[in-house]
Amino acid sequence: MRFIVVSALLTSLFLLTGCDDAKAPQSLTRVALQGAHSQSFSPDGRDLMVGSLHHGGSLWTTTPAERLYDWNHKDGTYSSITSSAFSPDGGFVVTTDTRTIVLWQRASGEAVWFWNAPGDIKDIALTNNGNLALLGMADYTATLFDIKNGGIRLRLPHDGIVYSVSISPDGLLAATGSDDLQVRLWSLSDGRLLQQLPQSNQVRTVEFSADGRLLFTSAMNDAGRIWDVASGRLLAEIGKTRGHYSAARFSRDGRQLLTGNSSGRIELWQVNDGIRLGSWRATTEQTLGSRAVLVEDVAFNGEGYLAAGSNGLLYRLQ
Repeated sequence: MRFIVVSALLTSLFLLTGCDDAKAPQSLTRVALQGAHSQSFSPDGRDLMVGSLHHGGSLWTTTPAERLYDWNHKDGTYSSITSSAFSPDGGFVVTTDTRTIVLWQRASGEAVWFWNAPGDIKDIALTNNGNLALLGMADYTATLFDIKNGGIRLRLPHDGIVYSVSISPDGLLAATGSDDLQVRLWSLSDGRLLQQLPQSNQVRTVEFSADGRLLFTSAMNDAGRIWDVASGRLLAEIGKTRGHYSAARFSRDGRQLLTGNSSGRIELWQVNDGIRLGSWRATTEQTLGSRAVLVEDVAFNGEGYLAAGSNGLLYRLQ
């Protein structure tokens, strides 16, 4: 599989000018020719699920950048993969095209189950072994679905569209973010509402840390916030951003947070005090027209950091 790598020297030509301290990526790899509906990294950053605009879904390795599988929901057609997620153990991947859900086995590339959703899906998260899926829905619910056996386990009510969902790695807790200006923490064993964390605008991103003790939240045109899950206490805020923080990932030890935003900025933060440790710009290959890039996901890997943009590019950062 051929792919394109553009050096940081070339990408620096496209950096925004002015008082911008963001660095250029070390390299770019094109994984979707004309952009992507969605992209998501595996927990270890070794895999990337790509939902391209015009060529369907595909699973890639990131080091080296190689396409492993083409994944679509119907033979002979390209599916518009609007959201996807890996199980915490990395063994399963789930993809959605708004109204259908497919669970895939990472090792074999085989589709395990196919389901029709009860409404439009905005986001999705998986438990270990791909047993349960939490769906962020346009019908004002977050729905816990038994993806291997079928059937709805829980419907978690909201007062607006649920744009973002996250499940703690142990599968016991869920976080949901809605345009009703609330982040909610739930018990997945019985559907109890444990905490409500009010926000100033519609919530677009929620993300648990690897140990489930921390939660990152982001609302439109607002600061990012890091919370203690057990107490609901606000631990730190990170800088207010244009648009919203569209992606977030805690380091394995929970000491750092990597974020991407809707205007193409990728930043590394110190969790305990919210101090920014690094900043990069998701550049593009074009010189004319709009160069706006929404960062769809971010990841830590052994060699540095990764980000995936709506323009179909995989970024390596150091």
